[in-house]
Amino acid sequence: MKEKPPVLEPIRINRYLASCGLGSRRSCEAFIRSGLVKVNDKTVRSLSLKINPQDKVEFNGQILSPLKKDYFIFYKPRGFICSKTGLLGERTIYHILPPSFQKFFYVGRLDKDSEGLILLTNDGLLTNKILHPKFHFPKTYLVSLASPFDENSKKELLRGMYMEGKIAKVQDVQIKEKNRLKIILTQGIKRQIRNMLSILGYRVTRLQRISLGPLTLKGLNVGQYRRLTKKEIDLLYAAIEAASPANKTQ
Repeated sequence: MKEKPPVLEPIRINRYLASCGLGSRRSCEAFIRSGLVKVNDKTVRSLSLKINPQDKVEFNGQILSPLKKDYFIFYKPRGFICSKTGLLGERTIYHILPPSFQKFFYVGRLDKDSEGLILLTNDGLLTNKILHPKFHFPKTYLVSLASPFDENSKKELLRGMYMEGKIAKVQDVQIKEKNRLKIILTQGIKRQIRNMLSILGYRVTRLQRISLGPLTLKGLNVGQYRRLTKKEIDLLYAAIEAASPANKTQ
């Protein structure tokens, strides 16, 4: 006896657009509000609309369909920005990645002077969960300083400080050498580590992200990338599930 095909349930329009590789659910909501999305040839602006398997969905005139999910880790070198459209003369990570990687978006921005692990994927739902502040997804960095680090400064980093309208603090700090730290962040404020340390009087000479949740740079040299294994994908989803606010309140 043949197995029955799975019944595909309707899903909210922002989730559907994210599954087609358009970005996070929040960015997809902006596309909907802007009138760039059509369902069955009619422009829609309702965020509560649900998409059925037989519906025709268009973005900016292009018919969409959910993408086969793909995941890569990339060792970003210094001197490149995380952007698809850099300013004139700026080098982006997509200048050193194959042209086919234009369809992937980066998860976890690193500034021009920083290096290390970046996740590249077309999985918009996963991207949204990693980047959403409520998930507190851990990112680990090795930080070198121009001067020795004072033990008292560790307390300040853990306690937090006011920055960009919110309290910025680190999850953990380990002093590896007198001027070398291992820092874990669960926030995502722009240039957070550099700015926090600058407030305390330190200048960062090197900043390297060495892990994103369970993913590490193991086996990669600067500028290299590789596809995630099934085991790594499973571990990544398990880590996201563990970081879910619903699980933390149980």
